[in-house]
Amino acid sequence: MITALRMACLMGAGVCLWIGFSVPERGGDFDEFYSASKLAGSGHLYDWDRLQRLERENETIVIPFGRLPVYAGLMKPLAGMRYPYARGAWLAVNLAALILFALLWPGRRHAAVAMLCWSCPAAILLSTGQDTGLFLLFVTLGLRLLQSRQDFAAGLVFSLCAAKPHLALGIPVFLLARRRWGAMAGGLAGGAVQVAASFAIEGRDWLAQLARLASISEFSPAPAKMPNLLGLTHWLPSGMIVEALLGIVVFAAAWRIARRRALATGATAAVLAGLLASHHAYVYDAVLLLPALLLALRLRLKPVEKYWVLLLCVPIPYLFLMKDYFTLVAQIAINGFCLSFLAWLAMDGMRQGVRKAAPAPV
Repeated sequence: MITALRMACLMGAGVCLWIGFSVPERGGDFDEFYSASKLAGSGHLYDWDRLQRLERENETIVIPFGRLPVYAGLMKPLAGMRYPYARGAWLAVNLAALILFALLWPGRRHAAVAMLCWSCPAAILLSTGQDTGLFLLFVTLGLRLLQSRQDFAAGLVFSLCAAKPHLALGIPVFLLARRRWGAMAGGLAGGAVQVAASFAIEGRDWLAQLARLASISEFSPAPAKMPNLLGLTHWLPSGMIVEALLGIVVFAAAWRIARRRALATGATAAVLAGLLASHHAYVYDAVLLLPALLLALRLRLKPVEKYWVLLLCVPIPYLFLMKDYFTLVAQIAINGFCLSFLAWLAMDGMRQGVRKAAPAPV
């Protein structure tokens, strides 16, 4: 049994890494961070012309930098390394973050490791040099600290998710619903330090410069390929309104789940809600589905629902998401699961089944 599981993990990792390192955008996001780290502190961090010139030196696609200056400052050590070594170091950091998530997230460790090995979004994340793995690790560490009643420290760790604030929208909802005021205080303190450090690094005009850069078309290309509510609704005549209404429903469900369910279940719902409402996410961000998929396999679902969950554990829907002619099928599969799973957890009639599958609330 153990040998078969190891073989399955190795096979999944091989298939997914082959897919991930075959995408045309490989290395593009890391090049964005590497180039931004060179501009940090210059006052030109969000100068699109300068950023493009630096990124083109490494022959990758050009991507605008949309993070706080403090994160470009933290990446400054990369600027002192030659590009191949910096790329390798960044890949190692994110791989370690994903492995730590699989080992530390509450639940069955072997299932988490197997899902990670078969995760096409995780492989693409490593290939492109994205940092959603670090985001997932910060959520995991914050949850662990909450479980041990170290709320202020948990809030400080959660504040690091501000590196990708659009994905972190569910976290304050989760903490408020749980009335973890110490964690909220820690999060506000951590956020205040990051904002202050950003002004110290890049000057007083960085916020206006970031807003201007975020308005260019290159900042959010291909909304049809986003695994979120925008990707599901952008083609509708009143897509923005539908997206907003669904977003309200998603956060209401996340609030209810956080209030009534186990701590880990509430954190799972917060991560899922953040992904859905993010308005800016791509296939590598679908790695945030892993906590929900792990929880779903522990619940008493109907066979067709289990097959749906297992489908999202293999590369097929994510390959569809990247192909123009199958994108809508993937959107329905991914968003349909997320919305129905949040609704399932939020319904009072399912309370007994969830309690049997999840640990007691903390």
